[in-house]
Amino acid sequence: MAYVCKSIFMRIQKAWVTIAAVQFNRSVQFYRHLFQQEPQVFAPQKYAEFETFGIRLGIYRPTAEESPEKAPITLFPAVSLCVQIENLESSIEHLDRVDAYVGEIRSVSHGREAYAYDPDGNRIILYEPA
Repeated sequence: MAYVCKSIFMRIQKAWVTIAAVQFNRSVQFYRHLFQQEPQVFAPQKYAEFETFGIRLGIYRPTAEESPEKAPITLFPAVSLCVQIENLESSIEHLDRVDAYVGEIRSVSHGREAYAYDPDGNRIILYEPA
């Protein structure tokens, strides 16, 4: 059964994903390379936002109060960015140019995939459909 929000107090207009990046500059450079574009919103040392291929991704530098040591729970990975690509091997070569860590290619029921990680360890699933 689908949940339908009838409250006038919570009408969601937009939603997007944000990730904390302790290595902010390196992470922004990583996502520039991944998405092959400049961020649409950019506040040096604070926030960058990309919007591409139907996703909006914000990257922010966490404050001392938001440090991993003060987080109520730690789950890894809490969120994975899934990126559907045409050719897994060429995508891995593309990320190799920025020294990204990319794991081995795995065959899965729906195609092939490999896990890549941004400079702060956030998981990106590179997915090539069958």
